[in-house]
Amino acid sequence: MADRSGTAPAMDVEAEVVIVGAGIAGLATALALRRVGVGMSPGGVLVLERHAELRSAGAALTIFPNGWFALHALGVAHKLISRYDAFETSRVTTLETGATQVFRFAGRKSSGDDVKVRPMHRKALLEALAEELPPGTIRFSSRVVSIDSEGSPQIAVLRLDDGTVIRSKVLIGCDGVHSVVAQWLGMSEPASSGRSAVRGLSVFPDGHGLKKELRQFLSEGLRAGMVPISDTDVYRFLVNNTISAGKTCSTFDCSPFNTAALHN
Repeated sequence: MADRSGTAPAMDVEAEVVIVGAGIAGLATALALRRVGVGMSPGGVLVLERHAELRSAGAALTIFPNGWFALHALGVAHKLISRYDAFETSRVTTLETGATQVFRFAGRKSSGDDVKVRPMHRKALLEALAEELPPGTIRFSSRVVSIDSEGSPQIAVLRLDDGTVIRSKVLIGCDGVHSVVAQWLGMSEPASSGRSAVRGLSVFPDGHGLKKELRQFLSEGLRAGMVPISDTDVYRFLVNNTISAGKTCSTFDCSPFNTAALHN
């Protein structure tokens, strides 16, 4: 099998656990399994990623306190806390009236200063998780084209586009909206949330001078916002209600910053 810098040739592979998708969910799952002693033998846990490298798309995300508890348990929180500052306030302005409300993120006083709301680059989180996995755990350029059980309910057989056949006792799907694992399991198609979002990262080489707080601007069916990630990088987003919602969103319900833990 290949390490994180290459691709394995076509072959027959046996694995205890196969995880499809090397996003945040896939890498966190692989690391959690190893932390509890599952798949410690060589090739025990195998993560398949169809891209040639870790995907940096997604710009940034915000980790809330319970997400930091998860990252502490995985053993990677210390890598990120030292790089990203916490912020404690969110300033929300309604464009029609000009009224601004200020909300504070209280955090957990008993949990130490590190368990607070912190924005970060998505790629930094992916790299922190991947670095904790042994070489050979992630198999890049590995697109799953079919899954079957060969008549046995105790095995999953995955066929990749390069001809490789992988047999696994456990198969976990972390491969996103168009999940091949979900299709094989017969799960229903994803339902629309009624919202679309555009996210991006602006870089100011000479510094942006913004306060360390989440700024949001609300209008009918729209929500825009920005938050500094570092002294030079600012994460920005725009959320649009594409269909009529059944209820009015509360201040944080419809925000892309409503990240209770880890998302992919």
